[in-house]
Amino acid sequence: MERSSAFTIITVSVLAVISLLFFWNGKSCSPLPFFFTNDCRLSLIESDNFICESNAVWNERKTVYETQDKENMKKRNSNIFFLSNWEPNFHCSHARRIGQMGDGGKWVCDPHRLKARPNCLIYSAGSNGDFGFEVHMKNVMPHCEIHTFDQRRYTCPQNVCIFHQITFGNGT
Repeated sequence: MERSSAFTIITVSVLAVISLLFFWNGKSCSPLPFFFTNDCRLSLIESDNFICESNAVWNERKTVYETQDKENMKKRNSNIFFLSNWEPNFHCSHARRIGQMGDGGKWVCDPHRLKARPNCLIYSAGSNGDFGFEVHMKNVMPHCEIHTFDQRRYTCPQNVCIFHQITFGNGT
């Protein structure tokens, strides 16, 4: 009887550990040993451990990106550049608008993942003197270093960001 009881306890314990590992693996975005992965090694490598998706989903994401990127590179006649020339080529599960609506706010891909990192680096292009995005990001994620770029000279709020006056490309 003792042998049967010990066997049952061991069996239940092993099943519990396997179930826990299976559940943990399905929710985790951190690299795990080879035999515990849900086959997301490619996305982890290529996203610097930021995204954990199956290889099939990750490869489809890259195909969508490449297709849209080719469309974005085509020249079109319009006075409103972003409405006629640029569409998102990367989509994320939990995009969130940070900052006010209008020119000052920006879309951030999965900001909860940045919170989980011990440090982060944020580049903000084109402030037009509106630092609402940078202020909001610094309040939410004080551990992040923020660099803002614009072709005109502005001054970042103190202890929020580092400003760089630069023109990207031909400035249009």
